[in-house]
This record gives sequence, C-alpha cells and structure tokens, in this order.
Amino acid sequence: MAFSNEVFSDESYGIASSTADRINETFIQKTQEENGCDIIDIEDALVFDKILIYVAYKPSKKTLLHYFMESYYIAELNYLRRKSDSFFPKYIFPLLDELKVKYSKNTTNSYQEYNYYLYDLLINNCNKYINEAFNILFDDRNLMKNFSILVSKLILKIEKEQYPKFLKDDGIIKRYSNWNKWLQEALVYREKGCCANCGCDLSGIIAIKNKINIDHIVPLTKGGTNDPTNLQILCSTCNKKKYNSNSEAGNNKHIFW
Repeated sequence: MAFSNEVFSDESYGIASSTADRINETFIQKTQEENGCDIIDIEDALVFDKILIYVAYKPSKKTLLHYFMESYYIAELNYLRRKSDSFFPKYIFPLLDELKVKYSKNTTNSYQEYNYYLYDLLINNCNKYINEAFNILFDDRNLMKNFSILVSKLILKIEKEQYPKFLKDDGIIKRYSNWNKWLQEALVYREKGCCANCGCDLSGIIAIKNKINIDHIVPLTKGGTNDPTNLQILCSTCNKKKYNSNSEAGNNKHIFW
C-alpha cells in the first residue's frame, strides 16, 4: 500500500467522491436518478467468489474497496459507451493520454466497434485511478467502517460449506493474524502512530511500553473481514475494552496545523 505526494487526477477524485456517496448511501439522492436505483447493486459490485473470499480472509494490497470501485467504474464506462456515439471518444481520449496509453484513431470502424475498443483499453489500464481513489478514501476511518458494514451484510449470507477453508461458520470469516509488515505500516501511517481510539502513542517514540494491536472494526463474528479496510490499530487497553462487542471505528482525530 503506497503513499505518495503526487497530485491525484480529477478522474480519481471523481471515483473517490462517487464511492464515498455509495458507501454513505447518498449517491441516488445526489445524482437524482429517475428510477431511484444505482447502475448496479452492491451484490453485483462485490461477488464473493473464490477470489474475493480469499481477499476477505487474507489481507491484500488490492482490497475489497479496490474491487468495489473497479466494478462501478467499469459499469459506468460501459453504460456511457452504450448510450453515446461521438461523445464517448472525446471523453476517453484525455484519460488515455493521461495514462499514456497508445490508441489508434478511428478511420473505418463503426462508432459501436471503435467505442468498445476505447472502452476495453481504458478498463484494462485504469488501475492508476482506482489506486489513487483508494489512497484518497482510506484515510477516512469512519468511511472504512461504513464500507465494512456494507460488506458484512454480504458476508453474513455466505454458508460455511461454500468455502470451508476460509469460513469458521456460516457468515464468519476465519481470523488471520499473521499480519504483513506492509499492512501494519499502512495502518500506523494512517493513525499517525497513535491508538485510533484514545490517541496514545504506539510508535515507540514517546511511550515504549505501549503495544500495537490490530483490531477488526466490524468483528468477524458480525460479518467482518480481515481486509485492510476493516482494520485499525488500538492500544492494548482500548482493544480489550472493545473486544467483539460492537462495530466501531476509533474516534481519535488528528489535528493538522
């Protein structure tokens, strides 16, 4: 999980904004959809096959939120491709140029064929936008909690017999505790080296005795996952108080000068 000082693209900010609205369930209200529904349902955006169940069990740098954003982005591009002719290339060209993806100008193909060609190029090279959108959103711990609650509703529907290797019981992902170094560093970076709840130092610079505990925001027993979006760092005291009692993101706020 990389962090950078680069300026993110407008497309990435657009993806991040629409994703936050979807997670907070304000997307329909803001877009004023006539039929009162989104382009796809969350069940279509996150289909828990073998790949996503594995991601829910073992933390990956391509998180469930990456898959969620990617599904919606592809669906929106496909909708735009089908509903527009001459406008579609004008929208896609600047994105492909920004991504430095080479493409040929249309000379003989129909708009339908050419637009699909451009659509295919973009969806196969849009990782930069998805990764940037993730970096924008991951810092918002409360948003990650809301996303994990949405995910938990899908996890709770999965039966153990479908994926016995990764589920402890119906709707309960097995605990994964062999946390990778990159994951711990990402969480420490986000929490600025402090407990997400009480704010005590966990960096070892100020208080050397405080121990980092990686906590599931939504408990596994309530449909939580081991995905980075469902994790935070707590001190031992806050971790013991929280236990498996609730789905709560730490309320510690970092004040910037």
